[in-house]
Amino acid sequence: MKTLLQLELKKTRLWPCIFAGLAVVAASLALGGMFLAIGHTSGRSDPRLASLAFVLQMAMVILLVGFSLVAAALCNLVFIEPYTGRNLTLTLSCPISRERILLAKLVFVGFFTALSYLAGTAVTLTVLLLVDRLVGSLEKGSPGCLFGQVLFMLVTSLAGLAGLVGIALSLGFWKRSLPIMFGVLLLLDALVGNLLSLSPLLSALVLLIIFLTSLPAWWLLHRTLMKIELP
Repeated sequence: MKTLLQLELKKTRLWPCIFAGLAVVAASLALGGMFLAIGHTSGRSDPRLASLAFVLQMAMVILLVGFSLVAAALCNLVFIEPYTGRNLTLTLSCPISRERILLAKLVFVGFFTALSYLAGTAVTLTVLLLVDRLVGSLEKGSPGCLFGQVLFMLVTSLAGLAGLVGIALSLGFWKRSLPIMFGVLLLLDALVGNLLSLSPLLSALVLLIIFLTSLPAWWLLHRTLMKIELP
């Protein structure tokens, strides 16, 4: 497994995904900073705007949507291109079982996505909390309550990432179409993003449903890849 992961690392062009992840973090910081400014200047007109939990929540909306797109782009490099392009024969002729190859690809994509998302979230939330402390804290309730809300959103967002990407990747691979994959993902992101900005509990339920729905999609993708024959 270690050798297969190292091979994936060497042959996959990660720099575009890394730069895209940095752009997502920058966008989440910009949006979070905007909501911090609104909360400090006109938060009295809307109590929700004066809540630090709401500011962090909006930043995490951008992180979820952005990193789902980054993960989809990585899945295109790891799954769609090798199994639909000119490297199909080389991919399928490796003297290793397809199950091990596919498992290594899943671990590679999952590890990179989870690590990038967690690192981006840690940087974003840390910066926003420091800025809020410097300019005067917004209403945040007890620290334990705020930590619980952030942890809850983080766990559900990770599950949602797997679900969103799984559904979009399966449909995109089935139709052999990158635009379809990103189109489906953008529609799901729009739905989840709107719900997350309105109600974290409702969005968590939707993310859980999406995650459960993606399990058959991941299984169908696995079955499809196992049945591909050499040309």
